[in-house]
Amino acid sequence: MGEPHVVTLRATRDTDLDTLHRFRHDPDPGPDAPDLVRRTVRADGEIVGEVASWNEGGATFVAVEARSPSGDDVVRVRALRLFVDTLPRPLFARAADDDAATAAVLGHCGFRRVDGVVHRLD
Repeated sequence: MGEPHVVTLRATRDTDLDTLHRFRHDPDPGPDAPDLVRRTVRADGEIVGEVASWNEGGATFVAVEARSPSGDDVVRVRALRLFVDTLPRPLFARAADDDAATAAVLGHCGFRRVDGVVHRLD
């Protein structure tokens, strides 16, 4: 498929969940908060991952989990940019010290490291 031409987000449907489960690095399904907002990421019409936001201690956190057919982070950057453009600031995200790829995605989207693994977008 090569580098995707179109990356889109849509409300996550129950029928997306089995496909999305295959993309997870971690078997933990992530936050399960009442205010969890999930969007399915599609690249050229194919489901390739998801973005999510949730409230934690009064702050809004976001995360992205998506696979690019070319193996780079183009889809994650595009999807996260689309998603954060719909949310009020500030936003927060986490990237472990040893996760340079996620830190780079966050940086491309305007986040800056503020405290250990926490990044902020104003």
